[in-house]
Amino acid sequence: MYLCRCGGNISDAVDVEAIAEKVSGMDGVAIANVQDYLCSSAGQGKIKSDIDAGMIDRVVIGSCSPKLHLETFRAMAKMAGINPMLLEITNIREQCSWVHEDQQEATRKAKGLITGAVFRMNSLESLEPIIKDLEDRVLVVGGGISGITAALEMANEHEVILVENKAYIGGHMIGLSKTFPTFDCSQCTLTPKMVEVFNHPNITLYTQTEVASVDGNVGDFKVTLRRMPRYVDVDACTSCGRCAQECPKDAIALPFVQAIPQAYIIDMEKCVECGLCEKMCAVGAVKLDDREEGIEVNVGAITIATGFEPIDPSIIEEYNYGRHLDIITAIEFEEMLSAMSRTGMRLQKSDGTMPQKVAFVLCVGSRDFNRANKYCSKVCCLYSQKQAQLVLKMNKDADVTVFYIDMRAAGRRMEEFYHHAQETGVNFIRGRVAEVNPLDSGGLQLRYEDTLLGEIGSDEFDMVVLCPSLNPSGGTQQLADQLGVPVGSDGFIEEKHVKIDPVNTLNQGVFAAGCALGPKDIHDSVTEAMSAAHKVSGFLGKGMISISPEKPVIKDACDGCGICVEECPYGALSMDNKKPVLEALSCNACGICAAICPQEAVEIANYTRKQLKAQAEGILDAGMGVIVYIDPAAYAAADIAGVNRSPYSSLIRFVQVPSIHVLDADIVNHAYEYGAGGVMLIEGTTDEALTSRSKDLYSRLKKATKEHKKPIRYSHIETAQYEKLMNLLNVFAEQVSAKAAKKAGKKEA
Repeated sequence: MYLCRCGGNISDAVDVEAIAEKVSGMDGVAIANVQDYLCSSAGQGKIKSDIDAGMIDRVVIGSCSPKLHLETFRAMAKMAGINPMLLEITNIREQCSWVHEDQQEATRKAKGLITGAVFRMNSLESLEPIIKDLEDRVLVVGGGISGITAALEMANEHEVILVENKAYIGGHMIGLSKTFPTFDCSQCTLTPKMVEVFNHPNITLYTQTEVASVDGNVGDFKVTLRRMPRYVDVDACTSCGRCAQECPKDAIALPFVQAIPQAYIIDMEKCVECGLCEKMCAVGAVKLDDREEGIEVNVGAITIATGFEPIDPSIIEEYNYGRHLDIITAIEFEEMLSAMSRTGMRLQKSDGTMPQKVAFVLCVGSRDFNRANKYCSKVCCLYSQKQAQLVLKMNKDADVTVFYIDMRAAGRRMEEFYHHAQETGVNFIRGRVAEVNPLDSGGLQLRYEDTLLGEIGSDEFDMVVLCPSLNPSGGTQQLADQLGVPVGSDGFIEEKHVKIDPVNTLNQGVFAAGCALGPKDIHDSVTEAMSAAHKVSGFLGKGMISISPEKPVIKDACDGCGICVEECPYGALSMDNKKPVLEALSCNACGICAAICPQEAVEIANYTRKQLKAQAEGILDAGMGVIVYIDPAAYAAADIAGVNRSPYSSLIRFVQVPSIHVLDADIVNHAYEYGAGGVMLIEGTTDEALTSRSKDLYSRLKKATKEHKKPIRYSHIETAQYEKLMNLLNVFAEQVSAKAAKKAGKKEA
């Protein structure tokens, strides 16, 4: 057993030496060692040398979350000659030292967690991974700069399918005029890449397409795409424009001049189906009978590059967006000047004249803890400076003011860019704008507070540009649910680890890049796309993948009743010669088969009844607590609470299980018998095959454990809902404490 001080992150709150002393006297524990940094080469080297010396053949580590370094330590164990499944990490940092201030209580809890891990380790089995061939094909969802970059980076080694829900690729970047801080043309930068994507022999491009469903599993995802009709054959269209010339309703057009695919599209809301476009097309590209199409593809990996969308500024009522044509968003500002312009790439007011006095209002919906988003959108300070300078380039006599809360210009060349904006004549006023009011004269009055001067001010402008907060794109949540990937409380895709694994997700084989992970500029989006492409290539380049062997094991006690086959939600079990047979690659180890088996003849390898009961015994050896059986997605929420130092009751003891459905009355009753004051079932998966059964599981367990007269609760907590989790834990712990105190009082009486 090895304990980590973690540079004080653990040892400041937990007396690790006292725990080592206690555990060293336990049966089977040959070594109880404390290190400053177990993840360092010296820390890992100590464990490896002890294995090499034949002193130990099983390892328990008390350190940070297993989501960080479990695979690293298991790889080390394998190199040292022991089965990787005989190494476990117990989380005494994120779920102990970081959330409990009372050192005595934190130490008591950690002591129980470590003891529980040792008890469980005594009966763990050596298991060999299941090897699976990978499908050498990648799906990239999103055709903006991140998706384009990722697709091109991978296409020379792997077949790539690029999906975009718009009629063209390029995302938001193709709608920009210039880019900061260099003022280079976004079209000049991006268009060659768009053309390369369209022409690349290893890239299949589907526009107007979205992911309808995802089945299968890691390394062999079965994805159904839904492609909406364009009514024009992309491959056949030559963009001659004759169809548009003949259309009486302007229903057929190019999305914009530089659009890729370079093909026309029909707006059926305008079309009267006169058929003139079809008659005029010399190559037969117009297909008025085009219909929605389903496309099925098999891929080994998926990259999420779904980007962002701006918040609707109308939720900030005092800015009157939508009530005056010259109150526009920064996106609309860009559209006037870009290749997609409808104003001849000219900035103009609603009456067609050049604005003389322009205000830029930052943080519209950003850093707002009441009505919109808490987070900073990162790029608004910089693009507003770019846009302000563009106004002065077009009209050197213009008066341009940027209203900001705090000027954030981090990054190489960005501070210099800010100073250049000041030098060119852009005015900056620090303070949030209170109101934007249309005037009878046609102008716009801004009321604001200048926080540097400590004054309330008011000024009139003829154009106001609102810089809106950036949200995840509309389809991000749905796609995340389909892929079993958690999102954060802000709605963006959750990284596996923000620092050391920033483009991996918690679903192996699914990666993410760009603004799908949070607001960022083009440079960072491209960097992440390259990183994701590298990760995908490394993943697929192995040709095969190791799947966890922690799957159902069917014992001799099985009488062939077939209930497990009927109840398996994934069709992973079938009958053969009156005995159930497992298809391991289809199984997600949910444990339903084990829990419902009337003969207790099915067990999940390394999550058996015996092992889970032993773990609870060890945890409760340190005193009464609340046993919280928690699945991996909700476990990640508890880790996030730790990272945010969100305190909760030290009575809480997490036991991670592959799914709460592995539990039965035998396991829960055993926890009560050994001193659990209460039991919670916390589920984070969004898999409806499991969640649809959860209330029934809770009802069964509640009924089967009522003899103990101790509370049991079930709750569904997704990864992003760590604050909700903390509240639930605290309320339940108070209930358990009150019940225990009442019982103790009765005994004394």
